[in-house]
Amino acid sequence: MPRSKKSSALTPSELNQLWEQATLPYQLETPAAEPTLAMPEGIRLLYKTLHTTSKRPEEMYCFIMYDIESNKVRRLVAKYLEKKGCQRVQKSVFFARLHRHLHRDIADTLRQIQEAYQNHDSILILPVGEDMLNKLNCIGKDFEWEVLTASRHTLFF
Repeated sequence: MPRSKKSSALTPSELNQLWEQATLPYQLETPAAEPTLAMPEGIRLLYKTLHTTSKRPEEMYCFIMYDIESNKVRRLVAKYLEKKGCQRVQKSVFFARLHRHLHRDIADTLRQIQEAYQNHDSILILPVGEDMLNKLNCIGKDFEWEVLTASRHTLFF
């Protein structure tokens, strides 16, 4: 059996043509060391701002995971976590960068919810160090951990 030819890397313009044929809206920027997707200027500035600040010592990262049977309670817990600034990673897994006091408040509230009715549910709050996040392996749908771990800013346009 003959060996297959090695295909040469596609140029950004060739990739743009292939994406256009597949009706994908993204266009590559001018050739760089590593091709990146074109971002609007506002998002590029936001991305740059998010990556220039570091985590304060009193803040911590944590995963909040739950296994709750009741649809109503599960929905209320999810809305509560989103309201407190947690980011949904999977259907029952949230990731948060929280001040230690807010972490304690969330843990106390979730404990009260757990004790409020007869159940066999479980809620896990897992503090995670920054070094562990850097070693995180994601299989399947990938997440933008850099965006999730960056400090939050509000921009008004």
